[in-house]
Amino acid sequence: MRKIKTNLLFLLLVLTAGAAYAGQPFTINGSLRKADNQTWAHVYYQLDGKRIHDSAKITDGRFTLTGNIAEPVKSVISITTPSSGTRPTFTGAYFYLEAGNITVTNADTSRQLRIGGTPLNEEYSRLEQALSKASARQADTALNSYAAIAQRRQDVYREFVAKHPASQISLDLVLNDIGGAADMMQKEALFNNLSPALKNSTAGVAFTQRVEQAKLLLPGKPAPDFTEKDTAGIAVSLKDFRGKYVLIDFWASWCMPCRAENPHVLNAYNKYKDRNFTILGVSLDKSRADWIKAIKEDNLPWKQISSLDPQNAEGAKKYAVRFIPQNYLIDPEGKIIASNLRGEGLDKLDELLK
Repeated sequence: MRKIKTNLLFLLLVLTAGAAYAGQPFTINGSLRKADNQTWAHVYYQLDGKRIHDSAKITDGRFTLTGNIAEPVKSVISITTPSSGTRPTFTGAYFYLEAGNITVTNADTSRQLRIGGTPLNEEYSRLEQALSKASARQADTALNSYAAIAQRRQDVYREFVAKHPASQISLDLVLNDIGGAADMMQKEALFNNLSPALKNSTAGVAFTQRVEQAKLLLPGKPAPDFTEKDTAGIAVSLKDFRGKYVLIDFWASWCMPCRAENPHVLNAYNKYKDRNFTILGVSLDKSRADWIKAIKEDNLPWKQISSLDPQNAEGAKKYAVRFIPQNYLIDPEGKIIASNLRGEGLDKLDELLK
């Protein structure tokens, strides 16, 4: 009898673990005004590094999507309606895919979606209302600049995180919205005030790893060496530049902010090239032809290298590149002394180059 009970207990534990791994059920119920029977609802989200897409046809203004989710994930819902042209018209919104009954409604046709029904989505709706208020035009025109509006939105984000340390939304704001992508130390301070559950979540653990890597790239740390091929197919390593100041410039032909930044980088090169300074361009292009064309169009005279495989590029991995343009200034001894010098910030080279 004891053996039977032990086996039953083991089976119960296995089934419980399996249920936990599968996650909890969710239902998305949509009720949209004036949506014709050719309209579709699409939901997109990331799960275990894979992009998931689910859809349902809207009939008589209603649709239902169901599934299971292990932990909440920020997602996109898109409503598509055929138009008179060759492309359908789109409208959509961010929401949180989480366990429970999620509702999707609207005020008129398929625009201005209102998503609620579950705790995170009700919280997110209130956050969006606060952001809308922060973005509204002010009587004082000086408060309507892009920078002023961006600062008010940052203030809303920070206030939300301070008031909701256990909310998944707070974790997402810290990871993706507060500060810039390079402000890892600033993000870490906010992250440390979040709940243990959030810090130990899949995204929380991944962020902790990113922070640890970022600490290895702070000024004073040795610059990680890497090797990629130049435009002639010859292998070039960072260590080949030892004895010079070198600005590692991560960019790509398809990156419009990079292309807009290139004239500033070119000016810096021409201004400081006689002060034991050079630049190493590291492209995240896939197309060799596009890469070479951009180098010629932007008149970039310094050494350029690329793996032409951005997902596996050694340089981008070692320098934790998650956005471009991005750069690191390395001193003649091979140590990092600055990062993300852009635009007028490149003038700091005057004091950094000793």
